[in-house]
Amino acid sequence: MSGARLCTLLGELGYEGTKSGSDSLDPDSFEWPFQYEDTRPILHWICSTLRPSNILSISELSQ
Repeated sequence: MSGARLCTLLGELGYEGTKSGSDSLDPDSFEWPFQYEDTRPILHWICSTLRPSNILSISELSQ
């Protein structure tokens, strides 16, 4: 589990900030939450469970 894995997941989910450029996410800046035992379970769940099929589209949100 790492900040790099979280950033990869965000890219798979369609988050635009994962593309290269000045606004892209820096995986190193997401390492600190993985250092705490209290946050590891939710981060593990997020990284192992969320998939593009879990994401609602804009039209689904407006229903």
